[in-house]
Amino acid sequence: MDAKWPSAAAATAQPPECVELKGLSPGQKRICELFKDHMHAVGSGAKQAIFECEWQFRNNRWNCSTPQELKGHIGPIHKKGTREAAFTYAILSAGVTHEIGRRCRQGHLRSCGCSGSENSPNRNLQQQNGGVNEDWTWSGCGDNIDYGYRFSRDFIDVREKEENTKRSAEWLGRSLMNRWNNEVGRKIVKRHTKPKCKCHGVSGSCNLKTCWMQLPPIRQIGNILQAKYRQAKRIQINSRGNMQFDEPLAMLDASTATRHQRQQQQRRKNRALTDLVFLDVSPDYCRIDRTDGTIGTQGRVCSNDPHASNSCDLLCCGRGFESHIEETVSKCNCKFQWCCHVVCETCRNVTQVFTCK
Repeated sequence: MDAKWPSAAAATAQPPECVELKGLSPGQKRICELFKDHMHAVGSGAKQAIFECEWQFRNNRWNCSTPQELKGHIGPIHKKGTREAAFTYAILSAGVTHEIGRRCRQGHLRSCGCSGSENSPNRNLQQQNGGVNEDWTWSGCGDNIDYGYRFSRDFIDVREKEENTKRSAEWLGRSLMNRWNNEVGRKIVKRHTKPKCKCHGVSGSCNLKTCWMQLPPIRQIGNILQAKYRQAKRIQINSRGNMQFDEPLAMLDASTATRHQRQQQQRRKNRALTDLVFLDVSPDYCRIDRTDGTIGTQGRVCSNDPHASNSCDLLCCGRGFESHIEETVSKCNCKFQWCCHVVCETCRNVTQVFTCK
């Protein structure tokens, strides 16, 4: 898929023509035709996700980049099912979920609106607080996480479910892996969508609170997925075509397990549902390798501090590095003068920059 269409879809004033969006699968084209006004949000959500991915991995050998010809309609597409691919699919799915839910609240999409008080999370919170009429009520206009979740699932996952003439075991494995990680991204957004409340009352006494649902910041989602990336679990596809973990959870003996042990086991199972999964061991990302789909680290800016996460020793893979002087000009020592303008000096800053050979 063409990497340029998210920017085009997000920037154009009119809904894009689906036939012009290169790389969409047949199912995605059908959804695009039905929901053309959603494509701006899909493109914008994908762009935000890619920016967040680049920020999270800015100091790593892999910095959320792939060769241009491998990039897809929602960002970098990986040839191998690595843990980097797992993060990419999860953050892109989360980004689309987030942006669709946000635009529903803003009234930019015809088929959805604010999150309503009929949603089950609202009812649960009302019950926890002793009833809607006691000290708080649902009001305002909340982010529509439920609609964002459903649309992201339908649009992104349809690609992984479509008939393929080359339905090999390898294709099936990647399809299962991609769908799992897509779902993890959506679940993280949904789990961390929380009520936000505003107090009302005389002199700020907060006699009544009005509450609405608010999506988490993209940075929070990125931080959570970064932690899950580091703890990602390797999987295999068994002879029945099902996904299984290399290190499955230990089974408990139902006849002897205590209640505490059963609760711990259930918590581990629940956590596993939001684990990122991968099939293939990652390459070292040191050099350009079209087979693995890596662009290497040549020319990357690094730190001369050996203890830094982006140290030249680590980032340059032992090839060494070069240094050069960069001079930047900026305004400084600004002062307000009566009346009424600001006067600044011009400062020249000289820094030494290190880049990988």
